[in-house]
Amino acid sequence: MDKSDRRRRPFAFDKMEGLVREMKDEETGVRVKSQKLFLTSIPSAFAGYNIIEWLMDRLTVDETEAVHIANMLCQYGYFFPVNDSKTLTLKDDSSLYRFQIPYYWPCSQKNPDNVEYAIYLSKRLLRNKQRHALEDYEMVNIHFLYKHKIL
Repeated sequence: MDKSDRRRRPFAFDKMEGLVREMKDEETGVRVKSQKLFLTSIPSAFAGYNIIEWLMDRLTVDETEAVHIANMLCQYGYFFPVNDSKTLTLKDDSSLYRFQIPYYWPCSQKNPDNVEYAIYLSKRLLRNKQRHALEDYEMVNIHFLYKHKIL
């Protein structure tokens, strides 16, 4: 990202990114490891209470503030819940979360081109229809892409 792009985005993204980079630090960050969930192993995951404790220690804030900050980071897409993909909230319990790769962070996002969006929608269509069904606006968009020979 060049300097002109950095000037156009809100300063809050710089703050959030810095905090998330600290969280991802292997020595001083949130403890990330393979976690067991029923009979499966989830690689590179952490529990909700781990991130709350880390924020309380690092920022010297109380629990409600740490939960609020963690929820904001989750809603901006810096990490996501492993089990519940519909609600982007962090729970202060043993629910599992994973860090999003920096390519998908809001600051690095450019508008995706039609081909990337078409690939994303096509993959969603190939999955289980009930759980990963396309939203109405996504169906409109995929029909538009088919109509204009992008797919």
